[in-house]
Parts: sequence; C-alpha cells; structure tokens
Amino acid sequence: MKDETKHVQMNKAMWDQWAEAGTLDNNGRKSRFLREAQSKVVSLLNVKENVHFLDVGCGTGWAVGQVAKLVNDKGLFYGVDLSEKMIEKAKSNFSGKDNFHFLQANSESIPLDDNFFDIIICTNSFHHYLHPDKALKEIHRLLKSGGKLYILDPLADSWVIKFWDVMAKLIEPEHVKIYSMKEFQQLFEQAGLRYSSVKADWHQGIHIGEK
Repeated sequence: MKDETKHVQMNKAMWDQWAEAGTLDNNGRKSRFLREAQSKVVSLLNVKENVHFLDVGCGTGWAVGQVAKLVNDKGLFYGVDLSEKMIEKAKSNFSGKDNFHFLQANSESIPLDDNFFDIIICTNSFHHYLHPDKALKEIHRLLKSGGKLYILDPLADSWVIKFWDVMAKLIEPEHVKIYSMKEFQQLFEQAGLRYSSVKADWHQGIHIGEK
C-alpha cells in the first residue's frame, strides 16, 4: 500500500519539474505525444457557447485553450492540476482572460461548486491517481445532470500494456495502475456515472461517461 502523503508529494515534484523544464510546451517528443492525445479528446466534444468546461490534470492549460477556441472563448473554462508550477504556467498562458480559471488541487478534492460543469476531461493522468474511485465521485459531484466526462488513458487490454504497467510500477514511483476497459466501466458505474461508450485502439482508450 502506497503512503498517501508521499505519493502526492512525489507527483507534485515530478510535474513541477516538468513545468520548470517546459516539457509540455517545448514541441519535444513527450509534448507532441500528449498534444496529439488531447486533440483526439477535444475532437469528440460537442462544445456549445456558454459551456462550463473543466480539465482535470490540465498541465499548462493547452487543452483548455483548444476547447475555448471552438466557441470563441464564450463560456467558463477551468483547469485543475496537482502541480503548483503547472498552474502558474497555465495562469500566465491565459492572463487577462477573466473567464479562464486555473486552480492547484488534488483530483479527489476540487474546490468548485456542485452540478456546475457541462463537460469534464482528463487526459493521461488517471493512472497516477491513488484513489480513482474518489476522483470519479468528485467528478460526478461537479457535473451537471446530463454532463459528460471524457477520460483518455492507456488501456490494459493488451499484453504489451499489461507488461508496461508492471514495469512502470517498478521504475516510476508516481505510477499507480493502468485499467482495462471492464475496470473503467466498473469504476464509472460505482461513481454513479453511465458508461456510454469508448473510443479505443490497442494502447489507449477514451472513456465517455454521463451523469
């Protein structure tokens, strides 16, 4: 069993280091991979003007900005991240835009109102969550009735990813678990979310749920 405080501290330290190094914004291999993944999620969203949107694990806010562009910045756009340094960069990237809000917070406890968001996304951070059930219950709280959740994460339905999951636990202390499609469905349902569909390939899936 992982020590909860230590786990949070390790994740904060890792993502703070990424922020200071500019890893998400330097057009390097990691940045391109993550942007491509986020673009796939954004392409699936049915975003309308005056949307209330949240990105959980937002990094420097790139996906938040892409969603806002779809509706000419007409809406309320939020991002939360465990890393204070990531949030500092996100705030800097969108300074002067009063309808953009970035908060440093744990995915299990987000200081925002109940039943507030039309759309929530989470890309490539879910496998770092020590208590995924608590994170999903928090997302359920934040979503409006009929609101949608999109989670993109590696998918443990092939032997390659299952092997990578085992190795990641050995070499990356911040890593927790990669989930199968069936496990995602169970987690969604336990949190009170309807698991409506999944867009999957051999190594990752976009899981779509609705409140």
